[in-house]
Amino acid sequence: MDTKTKLKYVFVEWQEQELPTFQKRHKILDLNKPHIEDILGVRRSGKTFFMYQLISQLIDSGIPRTNIVYINLDDERLLPLNGDELRLLVDIYKEFYEISEKHKLYLFLDEIQNVPAWEKLIKNTYDRERSVKIVISGSNASLLSNDLSTLLTGRHLTTRMFPFSFAEFLDFHNILVDFKTLQFSKTNIEIKKQFNEYMENGGFPEVIFYPSIKHRELLQSYFEDIIHKDIISRHNLRNTQTMKQLSIFCISNIAKPYTFNSLKKLFANYASLSTDVIINYLSYLEDAFLLFSLKHYDFSLKKQINKPKKLYCIDTGMINAVSFRFSNNIGQLYENLVFLQLLRSIKEIYYWQGDKGLEVDFVIKEGLKANRFIQVCSDISDADTRSREIKGLISGLEFFDVPEGTVITSDRFEEETINGKKIRYVPLWYWLLETEPH
Repeated sequence: MDTKTKLKYVFVEWQEQELPTFQKRHKILDLNKPHIEDILGVRRSGKTFFMYQLISQLIDSGIPRTNIVYINLDDERLLPLNGDELRLLVDIYKEFYEISEKHKLYLFLDEIQNVPAWEKLIKNTYDRERSVKIVISGSNASLLSNDLSTLLTGRHLTTRMFPFSFAEFLDFHNILVDFKTLQFSKTNIEIKKQFNEYMENGGFPEVIFYPSIKHRELLQSYFEDIIHKDIISRHNLRNTQTMKQLSIFCISNIAKPYTFNSLKKLFANYASLSTDVIINYLSYLEDAFLLFSLKHYDFSLKKQINKPKKLYCIDTGMINAVSFRFSNNIGQLYENLVFLQLLRSIKEIYYWQGDKGLEVDFVIKEGLKANRFIQVCSDISDADTRSREIKGLISGLEFFDVPEGTVITSDRFEEETINGKKIRYVPLWYWLLETEPH
């Protein structure tokens, strides 16, 4: 079957099939803008169903189904396929329907990274076909590398897709949140119960939609797919077992400071790797959205670069399913959830450590200043733990001359003033809901 015939077949099939059922996400896109929309996120995080949500919005607004084309580029019937061949799609559409400013074509291309030279297709279509709105998705951050970003400068808008947030998780379970009464409402008993499930199993859509399946095995299969399809295959790695072992090691040591050299020494019990290989492997893990690195905040860029970093994982369920651990890791899971929530809406996130070793878990820089300081401690009932966490937060607030900070705990609402600094204590389940981006 030649390329044109294959594309025609898929096109007709799409027009005839019903739109799958999907759970609405909190993200909103304005498809009236002329820009290319790129949706990037980890494998299985819901990018395809978000595309269905956008398609449903178009249909509800009166756009005919015939003016919408969705192509799954993971479809083995279409592979191998290159950008020049995919360009035939617009030509095929022209054979069947009028294409103009009045009758715009909405072109959804899912997992675009499977098509070599796809960027030329996208750019040329954008430049030549002003009546085509393009929406693409991809499972790696380098989909929009520096060279490609230059090629598409001013032409594209990026949306980051994550597994479900806690607020989206509650939406799926039809639990309404009323902040006016939530702190004292009986509803928060059910919300706290759901929070424990969310922290344990995570927010990947299939884990939430199908509660009867074995979540651990499913998440382990996701992990294997990410490692083998998005990293090993993509980068032609030979030492596959070492890559996998390093990934598990990093996921098992979330929120702990590291340097490339220290990681090399710590991992020496598993395999001997050069510092350059460690750097490359970590960049691959970040590129696949499996791990994220957090830098130390410093006024000096040189000091910032030389300070240890921390790693966080895309999902707490993934941590629980993959990590190698002997003890309870609630503190790490709390910290990871806070990091992901901040990442959903804030780009500049750091941690901070003073000269005396006192530390603040998260520092948020907005504009030119660091002005939000967050400490995370699941259990602050122990006097020594409380003293250490508060000293770290106060130290950061005083150093940066910021009037107040937040301590995120398991289940405590309180405010107090220490050394002239206002400290707010708030439960993590509540904080996740009040900070939900819209």
